[in-house]
Amino acid sequence: MIKIKSVLIYGASFLFLMLLLLFYILGAARYITDFEENTCEMTYMFEYPQYVRISLDDETEERYPRYGLYAYGEGFVTEKLRRMYFSGIPVLFVPGNAGSHEQVRSLASVSLRKGLKDRTPFHFDYFTVSLGKDYSGLYGGVLMEETLYVSHCIQKILSLYKTNIENIVLIGHSMGGIVAKGSILLTPNINASIANIIITLGAPHTPRLVLDSTFASYYHNFQSRLSEIKDAGTSVVSIGGGPRDLLVTSTQSLDSTANINVLSTNIPDVWKSTDHLSLLWCKQLVLSIVRSLFDSVDYSQRPPKISSNPEERMRALSYHFRHRASGKKLYEYKETMQFEPGGEWIEDIRRHYVWSNKDSSKRTSSVYLMIRLNEQPDHLTIDTVNLESKDWLFACTASSIQGQSRVCNWGWNLTNRTRILPDPLHRLRKTVDLSLREIKYPGATHVIIKITPGDLEKYVAVNIDLYSYDTRLVPIRGSVPLLKTLLPRLKAKRTDIGHIRYYATLVNTMDAITVELKAFECTDPKHHAIVEFIEPWNIGTTQIQFFTVVDNGPKTMKVQTGDKDSDATPSLRITLDSACSYEINIQESGIIDQLSCIVRDRWHLLYTTIISILLVFLSIKVNHGCEKLPTIAVTIILSYCYGLMLECLVSLAILCVFTIALCCSIIFLGSVAHSIAVRFLARAIAFSTTWSDWLLGGLNQLPFITTILVLSLIPATCGALAMIISVFLYFLNLTRMYEDYLEELLMASLSHFNWMGRFRNTKDNPEEHENTRRKIFNHLILFIIWCFTAVPAIPSALVWAKNFSYDMKLSTEDPLLVHSWTVLVACSTLGWVQIPPNNLGNRSRVLARILYFSGWVVLLMGAAPRASFYQYYMPPIVAGAVTLIALHFIVP
Repeated sequence: MIKIKSVLIYGASFLFLMLLLLFYILGAARYITDFEENTCEMTYMFEYPQYVRISLDDETEERYPRYGLYAYGEGFVTEKLRRMYFSGIPVLFVPGNAGSHEQVRSLASVSLRKGLKDRTPFHFDYFTVSLGKDYSGLYGGVLMEETLYVSHCIQKILSLYKTNIENIVLIGHSMGGIVAKGSILLTPNINASIANIIITLGAPHTPRLVLDSTFASYYHNFQSRLSEIKDAGTSVVSIGGGPRDLLVTSTQSLDSTANINVLSTNIPDVWKSTDHLSLLWCKQLVLSIVRSLFDSVDYSQRPPKISSNPEERMRALSYHFRHRASGKKLYEYKETMQFEPGGEWIEDIRRHYVWSNKDSSKRTSSVYLMIRLNEQPDHLTIDTVNLESKDWLFACTASSIQGQSRVCNWGWNLTNRTRILPDPLHRLRKTVDLSLREIKYPGATHVIIKITPGDLEKYVAVNIDLYSYDTRLVPIRGSVPLLKTLLPRLKAKRTDIGHIRYYATLVNTMDAITVELKAFECTDPKHHAIVEFIEPWNIGTTQIQFFTVVDNGPKTMKVQTGDKDSDATPSLRITLDSACSYEINIQESGIIDQLSCIVRDRWHLLYTTIISILLVFLSIKVNHGCEKLPTIAVTIILSYCYGLMLECLVSLAILCVFTIALCCSIIFLGSVAHSIAVRFLARAIAFSTTWSDWLLGGLNQLPFITTILVLSLIPATCGALAMIISVFLYFLNLTRMYEDYLEELLMASLSHFNWMGRFRNTKDNPEEHENTRRKIFNHLILFIIWCFTAVPAIPSALVWAKNFSYDMKLSTEDPLLVHSWTVLVACSTLGWVQIPPNNLGNRSRVLARILYFSGWVVLLMGAAPRASFYQYYMPPIVAGAVTLIALHFIVP
């Protein structure tokens, strides 16, 4: 009866874990598929692109044979580059992990054509580097090499100019952004002041995988010196791709020291999420970058250069990346402006109305719309269509008399508070939200909208909405079952025709919401609405969704860069069509959408959690079940208190699936693995497969020789390769143990047939079979630990294989990992890693306590700030645990 209950408990637990894993997988699938369609326009080359190789000094070329420096050119420009004639403003583009130097062509080509079109007295020279497509995003050994090479390139580029060029613009994509900044921080003979502008595109300022100590050291040194960039006055812009960028999330793209952090979804005239590669070719984004560079140039210098004044540079960069209120070129707003006499002054006392010139006769003078400032209502939203005036919004004092009404002679300029809003009909749309209580100009009586005769030559519409803020808040309903029970039942918000602005505030527990807008009684067949998702801790992370006649939702919006330490809460800003009445329904998204946010932000915690669970489970096996319940209880309490319960359960489910898959592989793929090993050995030593099979069997009987052979690979090639080979050899050993176990069972079953005299004297030994089964199970646990510990060896092995033609030995491998691989390889190939079949008393208890304490420490690493920077500790921790287990086994 007790066994049946145990089976039921284990079965129910397994089903629960599988169900949780299924939901987690569905959340991961939602994360990698639930984003808007890529609507970026493709950039194109006007002439055939050319890349002119620039040689560095012989010593540098010999030291970095895989890398190269190039200048980009098209058409007639290429011939000047071949003659090494450079007269523009230098811009160096650094590609990302496994990127190509040819990725510079979108930026360079658009910049070249803009200079020719505008006939500017200057141009930009674009340079780029080829970095061998190494795995710099996973492996820290090549990061410093790339950084040093880029620093040499910067010095070479500046030496090419005959004029006094002392500064350069750096643009880096993905890991190239980190390398670009590192080249002026972590290298000798260069300081941060050499770069006046740095723009990073999808750069992982906070990495998710830190699998070796050299990678962590690079980031630690890099981040500890970032303040030098600010001290040098360098202008830094960090651009993220938003929800479509699955490789570098919005949180990772935030640079704590950047002057501007922005997502492409919030850049004026872009308003689109871009994936990791389209950050380089999205025409709308490329144009914004190029325009910002052109507006950062100081024309007063001879020759023109990037402005040496950081404030002037920041005005241009902020205008194009954060708050563009007017045209495509930087515009300086005057604080006050005199109004032209003889204009038409219109004051309408209605709270909600639309003014347009649709049915009006042609006007030859300006029109001034007057909105009286009263204490109630306290908020004003103005939404304009096709109003092209750069100065159009003012606060003023109506002190003059014109006819029978009071008018203003001049006004305080409020235009810089306005912003351009995206429009699905591709019209110029400007909007502003004013809190009337915050307009503190002395004696101000009105807000004025100025419409010039030039604006009136085509259709212009001005939507005005006066309201009290509290009346425009939309409640948010909970969709999670727990929230449904805690929150009262809320109805959808119904709006009136003429209302254009509504708001909604999320509670801290909500990561994803679903928005639905239903239009009623519309007088405009092309009606549309816009919903902006605002994260107040970073003004550059706004997301936008359109609701049109053909695409009216419901639509999901998710928090991108949640700040857990901030008291502010994200909100929605809803812009409605004044021609419609709407029913606004906002509710928290379902469990899959919530899990997709968790997967996006916390998937990297699974690695350390899996290692911690394996160490705790190993401690229970070493102690043969003693102190089992207290150990499990403490692990559960720690995971709950530090918010890691979900990761622990998912990790358990992953281990269950991995174990099942491993058992199936041992049963069904053992002969395949053996055949692969024989063929590889035959090709390596030029023997026949028969001799290789015999040699492989001999090596199995001589573990000391196998250990020497595998360990000899470490100084000759790299430790990661030896570790991966040891995992494969361990798998072969498991398959042989299983085959021997099957043979014992077969012999035992045949011993019962007395008519076969050959087996008549063979005796069945159940205890021996149980010991063999337990031994296989123990080695199965150890092999699983080996597999997950070997994860950091994969990037090193890939880099070694990629650069094998240049150097047989990987000289940049992390020494800490090399020592760990040496210990793990030696212990596994010698057969020292075994769990004794019997409890050895105090010695077993001490070892078990060391193991589960290590497991708890590893578990809590996932709850620490910057948890990724503890991942590279896993191989050393496991190597230390394995050493203790080996000593526990071999010492009598």
